[in-house]
Amino acid sequence: MTVRGTPESTVILHWDECHAAWAELSWVDWVRFRGLGEERSPCLVGAPAGEHYFVVCILGHRGELANVIPHKYVMSADGRLVHGFDGLGDEEREESSRIEQIAVPTLEESERYLELGNRGFAVNLPPQHTVPPLLRSMPGLAAVPPSAPCWHFLSAIGISASGSRLN
Repeated sequence: MTVRGTPESTVILHWDECHAAWAELSWVDWVRFRGLGEERSPCLVGAPAGEHYFVVCILGHRGELANVIPHKYVMSADGRLVHGFDGLGDEEREESSRIEQIAVPTLEESERYLELGNRGFAVNLPPQHTVPPLLRSMPGLAAVPPSAPCWHFLSAIGISASGSRLN
């Protein structure tokens, strides 16, 4: 079963380079920043220009960390979203979108889609120096089940499971 994010089951963390810490971002601010709210104006008030990292933590029914989706964006001096990263060129992005629309893709198409998705995932990972503070800020980390989708993210940032403990 895929756990989908809702305001009640999602915690959004934003890396604050000035304070060397992850700060929680409200659902309303996240929706506005992504340009998905009523305003349709992607903006994060008070954010400096440059690269910004976010992790969307989706929690399970018991508050355990279920999944983590990393995001990386470039923002303008006025806090507007300028560019999101997916690690793909224009042709690759079109190819990925085309494959995504196929009801029953071939094995080759499925492998290619996975390859493109993995590249997009990797380019959005937070920098290594932000990982220790991230681990202190992530909710539900101690209760991660061994089969949770968040292990894809955790292993990508260098965290492994040993039995039922994080290493």
